[in-house]
Amino acid sequence: MKSNNFHTSVQLILQASLAGTPHNEAVLSLGNTPTYLLEIGFPSLELQIKASVIDKAHFDHGVSKGILQRLGDVLNSPKALYKSATVINTAVVVTLEQKNGNPLLVPIHPNKQVGRYRVNVISSIYSKDNWNEVEPQWVEKGLLLWKRNIP
Repeated sequence: MKSNNFHTSVQLILQASLAGTPHNEAVLSLGNTPTYLLEIGFPSLELQIKASVIDKAHFDHGVSKGILQRLGDVLNSPKALYKSATVINTAVVVTLEQKNGNPLLVPIHPNKQVGRYRVNVISSIYSKDNWNEVEPQWVEKGLLLWKRNIP
């Protein structure tokens, strides 16, 4: 799912922020919503992310530019999928990518209005501290939807 346009757009968004002229109003497409989200009831809509989310993920949450540029591929092979504990109908993708030994979490909201279109929207990308303590709590609460078997 590699897209040179997406890769370049992430680069331009981060450069603009560094130059003091952020382009936070931009919206980027990652293409079709991954099948595993469709299987849990997400509509078959385009998956999008706002530039402001990319900006915040990089500058506030320390997510590397490389991971952000490969976000489509990262989301196509997740580690696990959970229901959000705080936002109804939202899924939280747990990635294989890590920061400081903890996985990156990517909450995705289904069927949101963005401009004139309805899309599935990535609302954040961040590392979850103390994931080894948090994960069993999420499982106990019944939030786990799917988990990859990793040896």
